[in-house]
Amino acid sequence: MNLIAVIVGGYIAFSLELGMRNALAVGTGGAAPSFVFVLCMILAIGSPANLVLWTCLIFGLITDLTWPHEIKGGAASVTIVGPYALGYLIAGQFVLLLRSQIIKRNPLSLGFLCFAGFAVAQVVVVALYTFRSGYTPEIVWEPTHQLISRLLSALYTGLLGLLVGFFAGPLSAAFGLHQPAQRRYSRPIY
Repeated sequence: MNLIAVIVGGYIAFSLELGMRNALAVGTGGAAPSFVFVLCMILAIGSPANLVLWTCLIFGLITDLTWPHEIKGGAASVTIVGPYALGYLIAGQFVLLLRSQIIKRNPLSLGFLCFAGFAVAQVVVVALYTFRSGYTPEIVWEPTHQLISRLLSALYTGLLGLLVGFFAGPLSAAFGLHQPAQRRYSRPIY
């Protein structure tokens, strides 16, 4: 894996997510796609397992640090480190279990992994925030509303993953990821 390309890709993904999240939000819950998670899934398809887990953990930690949670009254916000880091880590492990069963060069595979992985990550995030709100009553949190909104975000992220899947071949080469061997008489999708 090319570390410099991953850092540049992460910077671009976080910039897109922070800059366009509100513009792409749909509905009252604010369901929006995650560009960062799509990048995690591109890396998860072709990277070694230990690098996948470390990358997901680091990107989840940065996501925790960039999305503060508001306190009741809306006057202040608090940064809670851990829910996204653990959610992305568990989603990375989930994708590692699934990646031997998918066709790596198919855009539908990336879309499915983005949907399923982000849904797993968001279930973990909602569970951890729900546990935290039980003993920290200042946090504004409604688990049912959050879970529905975040599962819609998972669907939206899966659609984004499908669109990015058409360009995943050149992106994988730029990141220095392992490309599966091509058959002798087959035509590559990308």
